[in-house]
Amino acid sequence: MAVTTARLSETRRSGKTSGRLGSGIVRHDTAWGYCLLNDYGGPTQILCRFEQVARAVSILAFAMMAGLWLLPNANFTAAVIGIKAALSLSLGLIALAFGSLAKRGLHREVQIDTQRGQVRVVWRNRKSAVRLHTVIGFDEIGSVFLRRSLAPFNGVHLDVRYGRKGEVITLLKGEEARLREIWRDLNVDLRQVSSPAVPPERGVQSVTRPSRRGTPPPRRAHMSSSAVGSVSQVPQTLR
Repeated sequence: MAVTTARLSETRRSGKTSGRLGSGIVRHDTAWGYCLLNDYGGPTQILCRFEQVARAVSILAFAMMAGLWLLPNANFTAAVIGIKAALSLSLGLIALAFGSLAKRGLHREVQIDTQRGQVRVVWRNRKSAVRLHTVIGFDEIGSVFLRRSLAPFNGVHLDVRYGRKGEVITLLKGEEARLREIWRDLNVDLRQVSSPAVPPERGVQSVTRPSRRGTPPPRRAHMSSSAVGSVSQVPQTLR
């Protein structure tokens, strides 16, 4: 399902901060739901520096790959050309990996769209451009639970089990008390969307049975404007 960049960037323009939820988690209320961010909703300076370094490494790797073939006095003998091809392939993969990382960004966000019934995981870079990573429909979610990590400094994870195969994805990491608040809110949203609507009552329909042979079918009397909703039937005459 396509999600436009303008809709995802709406968090920055019109989102209202509900407050810090602990461990760098901030909730922004939006017109379509709410967004859970880290570090008050923006990439930190350290993440911005990492993105700049990744972009520089990508440019340098591309330059080195081109230099293997374009520099003057380049050697193209049969003994060296295989080594150049292997180095070019390695440098090209490194350049693509670091360039994609810098373009995607290092800041991860979780968006709860109560209008569309979706949980979205997006990445945001230092220019506030977002890239969609995962979309999970509310009807695909099997359970939402907290999981304590085995690592001593990894905190508690808020996980979602979804899909037919029961895949598990970690939405957030942080303190258990704060993640439990998010867990309650998410469960309330899931119940509201998944609760079945009460079907409207159907009107009573009259069924006209075929009359006996030789007996004329019953005629319906005309309804006057004063007698709304009442229907009178002429009884059958037996001959």
